[in-house]
Amino acid sequence: MKRTKHTVLEIIKLTPETFILRLDRQDFKFEPGQYVILRMPDELRGREYSIFSATTDTYLEFLIREIPDGEFSRFLRHLPPGSQIDVEGPKGYFVLDTRSKQGAPIMMIATGTGIAPFHSFAKSYPQLNYAVVHGVRFADEAYGHESFHPDRSVVCTSRLDDGDFFGRVTDYFKQIAVDKNMICYLCGNSEMIDQVTTVLEGYNLPPENIRTEVFF
Repeated sequence: MKRTKHTVLEIIKLTPETFILRLDRQDFKFEPGQYVILRMPDELRGREYSIFSATTDTYLEFLIREIPDGEFSRFLRHLPPGSQIDVEGPKGYFVLDTRSKQGAPIMMIATGTGIAPFHSFAKSYPQLNYAVVHGVRFADEAYGHESFHPDRSVVCTSRLDDGDFFGRVTDYFKQIAVDKNMICYLCGNSEMIDQVTTVLEGYNLPPENIRTEVFF
């Protein structure tokens, strides 16, 4: 797998725990929804991160949450501009199908930093016929929502009633009907994906209309 060196342009702080790592892009090519492995220069240690930026951006961005006692995420957070990081990839098949790209209605469902591939979807394909539902604890964790159309975005908050819906993503989908022709893309923790998939199946969505990517 191809491994290239990229220069850190900026660390953008979003919340006390979460930040965007922005790298120079060079000629790196990817399809929205794919991920890479970021590695310490010339070492094997690394971690998988979905690409947050769009194919039209001149840089590469990754949405990262610093994990308590997480050595690698802490290492990334404190990289100074001008330093280098190794990028291995792109990898993965969590990408839009032909129907979605051609205007079929899609629902993008995420928790936490699982919003990253959907941010890349929406910015890369402005013509998408989409809605996005993002589950977070507090509204300030709705990362990158300025890139989504406000009439197509729902933020579900579980700790404080400061979003569009107070409750978990699963609660939201128990209260709305989803058309069986909707193509649903789910990205986030495994519990959310399992629960929401069960709800969507109850609306008679066929298996091929439910596509998932688990963030651990």
